[in-house]
Amino acid sequence: MVSQFTPREKLLYDRIRKKESALCKLRRKCRQNLEFVSDVQVNTVMEDISTSLNAEGIRLLKGIFRNNKRKPKGRRWNFEDKMLALSLLKCSPKSYSFLRLLLPFPSRRTLQSVLSTVHFAAGINAHVFGALQHSMQKMSDRDRYCCLLFDEMSIRENVRFNQKLEGYEDYGTERTCNVANHALLFMVRGLHRKWKQPVAYYFIRGSTKAGLLMKFLKEVLGACQNAGLHVVATVCDMGANNVSALQMLGATRQKPFFEFQNQEIVTVYDPPHLKCTRNLFRKYDVQFKSELVHNQLLVTAKW
Repeated sequence: MVSQFTPREKLLYDRIRKKESALCKLRRKCRQNLEFVSDVQVNTVMEDISTSLNAEGIRLLKGIFRNNKRKPKGRRWNFEDKMLALSLLKCSPKSYSFLRLLLPFPSRRTLQSVLSTVHFAAGINAHVFGALQHSMQKMSDRDRYCCLLFDEMSIRENVRFNQKLEGYEDYGTERTCNVANHALLFMVRGLHRKWKQPVAYYFIRGSTKAGLLMKFLKEVLGACQNAGLHVVATVCDMGANNVSALQMLGATRQKPFFEFQNQEIVTVYDPPHLKCTRNLFRKYDVQFKSELVHNQLLVTAKW
């Protein structure tokens, strides 16, 4: 204890403390000088290669140079760096995991915290359509023509508390006490210009009933038209609920389209599902009467 030191020991102790404090200040100043020199070198390198890279590439390299010698928990990223890293992650999660082994990229947890600040609720999302309206201002009228795709998938039942209870049926404007096990998604896809954007989703208990699906279709189509999009077709699989909902809107075999707000919208069933028809032809033969042969004889067609 310092109180038990002799006068000479106290004097030496005070001198040591002062020297340690001065040493810490010098170390801090040295680190600052090294960071300054590093920043100067980075800026020099960036000036040399800036002619062959775009703004995003330069920003990415600056972040790598800046955080290269820092420990993982000491790395700092600005919002633009996180958005660029998030774009890479969404393009290919496996490639992003591999790049993190080679380069100091933000962790997935850091990027997930950025996503958690964006509020996406079920139903018609005002933020998405606001961004669409902003993008439409830069598009020609021809590029606004699109088709509306929708499909549902089964999900695992789970209820959790994330600032609010999640996991129940959610129609956007209405929630029930039933635990959801299906998710229904609507997405628009450009016809002349290559672009796509999910616009609405819903959580359902069981497959979506035809009447409820028809209601969701009208909501999404109305929001798309209000945003300035020209939806000319819908694309879905041939699920019984999808077929019934489109029939309730007015589509038939003889007239494969329906009218919505004085606009004809063609109903298209998902072309990749034609492989089921192909598989049936490969598995079974087809018998029919030929005009070239006597009507009593059946002709067999094989794949």
